[in-house]
Amino acid sequence: MTPTLVASIGILVLLSVGSVLIVNWLADRRIVQEFTSRLITRLLAAEERTLREHLGGAIDQGNYIAAAISSGRYRFDDPALTDFVRGTFAAAPQVEGVILVDGDGKALRITHVATGKELEVDRFNIADDAQFAGLALLIRARKQPYWGPPVYRPQRQETFLIYRVPIWSGDTYLGFALVGITTRALSVLARDLSEPPRSVAFMLYGQDRVLAHPLMAEGTPQQSENASFPLLRTFGDPVIENLPSLPPLEQIGIAPPAGVLAREPIVGGERYFVFAREITDFKELPITIGTYFLGRAVDGPIRLLYWATLLALGLLAISLIVAGVMAGAIARPIRRAATGATAIGNLDFDEVAPLLGSHFREINSLAQSFNAMLDGLKAFGRYVPRALVMRLVKEGRVGAGTEERVLAIMFTDIVSFTSTCEKMSAAEVASFINQHLSLVSSCVEQEGGTIDKFIGDAVMAFWGAPNRIDNPAAAACRAAVAIQRALAADNKRRAGEGREPVRIRMGIHMGSVIVGDIGTPNRINYTIVGDAVNATQRLESLGKTIDPNAEAIALVSEEIFAAAHDGFAFIERGEHLVKGKQESLKVFQLVGQSG
Repeated sequence: MTPTLVASIGILVLLSVGSVLIVNWLADRRIVQEFTSRLITRLLAAEERTLREHLGGAIDQGNYIAAAISSGRYRFDDPALTDFVRGTFAAAPQVEGVILVDGDGKALRITHVATGKELEVDRFNIADDAQFAGLALLIRARKQPYWGPPVYRPQRQETFLIYRVPIWSGDTYLGFALVGITTRALSVLARDLSEPPRSVAFMLYGQDRVLAHPLMAEGTPQQSENASFPLLRTFGDPVIENLPSLPPLEQIGIAPPAGVLAREPIVGGERYFVFAREITDFKELPITIGTYFLGRAVDGPIRLLYWATLLALGLLAISLIVAGVMAGAIARPIRRAATGATAIGNLDFDEVAPLLGSHFREINSLAQSFNAMLDGLKAFGRYVPRALVMRLVKEGRVGAGTEERVLAIMFTDIVSFTSTCEKMSAAEVASFINQHLSLVSSCVEQEGGTIDKFIGDAVMAFWGAPNRIDNPAAAACRAAVAIQRALAADNKRRAGEGREPVRIRMGIHMGSVIVGDIGTPNRINYTIVGDAVNATQRLESLGKTIDPNAEAIALVSEEIFAAAHDGFAFIERGEHLVKGKQESLKVFQLVGQSG
């Protein structure tokens, strides 16, 4: 029972706690994934928003100035144009400078002074600058504004992104506008979005050049006219220097948003998570925004989830152990009760041990009730023939009523019992009778006999009911011989103790009787009635006439003599007329077993 109960409680605990653990694991994992996804999305969105605001200011300023000129509100030679352009800088502080060029190559340049926020205005002719002359031809060939390639200005030692705006009035080309923003401002923005060493924001131009990085906020000597942006692999940030070839992110619990590149480099023994997304809205500008995080700064919730899961598994294991201990504590008394119930079912009351108390109230109540039942059954068993009850149960005869059968019947009685007991106390008499009845009953039951009743010192027994046997007469004779031998051995013991021997008479007869439940509704005996019973008792009484001095005389009827077959020694004692019988009985004395 213990394994079954332990398994049942264990499965119950496993299902209940395990299901909660699984639900919590899935829910927490979903929360962590959503948290990291939102964190990545929020940081990249903030970086993209900053980039769009930065570039958008240049776009808006360039388009606004071009619209004012193409509409005829301002002309290139209009002195008010300078003030108008100067005013547009207030709405786009990220713009470093604006250059307006008319169709004849005359240019107006308004730029921030390198040392402050003041604006510097000058005019020049692009014919004097080969770079501008070639640029004018490219812009004139297009109708829509666009971003040109980055331009490095040695004078400022900076690289600029230039927004180019052709100015047309219908089909008439009027000139163009150039709006320049410095990339150093983007690096300043990247620095503001970073929290080194936990997180660093960056922007790439193309696949292998750094557009903006916190390390470039103060400028970098790696920029030159031939290399407007420093190469990624030589820039000096080991986390992203090999970004295109980094291994994919395989961290369980981190789910980057769709379209986001996720990589997992290891630098200096530390893990990093890199996330990047390409921005394609600016067409000619191949910009990729990105950010990377120190692994332990990001996967903290995941590691906490792992530890919580391990702790939960440990608690689950402890719960299973406790459940096993509790199941054992519950199962042991139940198992003992089941074993005891089986023994009680066999009427082996003496083999049943009382149940111990328990800390569980229900089990303790069970033990108390079981022990009370056991005490009652033990007391009841002292007054009920257990062997008879078991036979009735096995034969299915309980409550079956009565029937007629041919049985072998035996009566035994102690010779001169009254005079023998006169010299004894009441306790000694009880002990003497109990010992004698035990001796006789043991011999009867060993031969399959049924003890009907004890009548003082006398015993009434029969063979052939409730269970049928092949030869009841032979079984009764074997029991009589066993009684003779047992009594002889007991008398030898008594003689050694200086006590008088015990002598008994036995009568054995076989005939048809009524056997079964006889009595009142409140008190039923499984017994036999019929003339054969009276004849048996008369045979037993006849012993004091035939051999009054015999130690254990056993007289049997002709029916027993005929049915017992060979194997027994008999002495024929003739025919005798007994009380209550009109016909005489042919009597034989059983003196032992032959062979």
